[in-house]
Amino acid sequence: MILLRAYASIWDYVNDIFGTNFMSLPPQTYGFFMAIAFLAGILLAKQELARKTVLGIFEKGTKEYTEGIGINWIDVLSYSFFGFFIGLKAIGIYLDKSAFTSNPQSYFLSMDGSIIGGILVGTLVTAYVAFQQNKGKLESPIKKLVSYNVEDRIGDVLVISMIGGILGSKILDAVDNHASMADFINNPIVSLTSGLSVLGGLWLVSLLLVLYARHFKIKILAFADSLAPPFFMSYAIGRLGCQFSGDGCWGIESTNLTQPSWLPNFLWGQTYPHNVNNDGLPISGCTEPYCMELEFAHLPTPLYETIFVTILFLILWSLRKRLTMHFGAITGLFFAFNGIERFCIEFVRINTKYPLFGLHFSQAQYMSLAMIILGLGLLYWSIFIQKKQMSS
Repeated sequence: MILLRAYASIWDYVNDIFGTNFMSLPPQTYGFFMAIAFLAGILLAKQELARKTVLGIFEKGTKEYTEGIGINWIDVLSYSFFGFFIGLKAIGIYLDKSAFTSNPQSYFLSMDGSIIGGILVGTLVTAYVAFQQNKGKLESPIKKLVSYNVEDRIGDVLVISMIGGILGSKILDAVDNHASMADFINNPIVSLTSGLSVLGGLWLVSLLLVLYARHFKIKILAFADSLAPPFFMSYAIGRLGCQFSGDGCWGIESTNLTQPSWLPNFLWGQTYPHNVNNDGLPISGCTEPYCMELEFAHLPTPLYETIFVTILFLILWSLRKRLTMHFGAITGLFFAFNGIERFCIEFVRINTKYPLFGLHFSQAQYMSLAMIILGLGLLYWSIFIQKKQMSS
């Protein structure tokens, strides 16, 4: 059963299901699910932002661009770097396949490869793009205005979410985990593929998006209300990446716990064979890159979070229209729900406890308490205080 083992890459999953023998190549399972998570969240966010633009909550805008300007060197350089990377890796793999097959993920996240191949392909791509752009050059470039609303800024939101989410997650995890901090300092890029704290990413992304909205004079709370429910959907999908890759986010041992009679076995205890952390004991006869399995079954907390967070998404998504004009209400519910969910799940996760004010909670639980207080305060203000201010 696919829920009872881990897969380092999508190809491992394909091999297990169809009995094929493809090499364990990227995309990695965790990265694949993260890509789907970002895509799903962005599509939902764009839909919600567009709805509020139609309602007049966000002002419609325009953007000026110049047609026929010729070569755009920023675009050309971007394609040049892309071509260099393709040549570096593709020709590098052709010349030294063993360097790639030994650890595909590390290979792609390093400068290993053929420098000459990268320069060659990068130069060809640069020349082609510059030639194509120069073909459209006009003697008198024409300036045009096109519609450019808040929902059209979704690309900016995606970039901010990806950079802030990964960086914030890694920084917070590094603060809580000295080994993770050492990995981050020694090899920042490779270390970003594991050991991530979701709450750290959430806080940094929230700060960056608030600054972004303020800079472009976008209504901050209405903007946040539009992005909050999609985050839950992204989070639910992302946790599936943790589950299927076996990245160490499992819960406590379930062997000595009493299993409810109505709960399926796969939701009670799993040993995560072939987990990408390589934790546990060797699997007899295994020839895959990851051949370890936990000695005792653990609670599959990523699956719990996927189920709970999906329910929370459905609640927020169903309430968003009713609370449209209560700016901040959806965001308040989001922080409160997120805090409650994470606070509870931490009791059955493996984590480090910190004594503070007579309490012994994990780092995530202290942050969750702050989120609950913030969320409830914002919810009360948006429904009761803000309403009085608007009516007076």
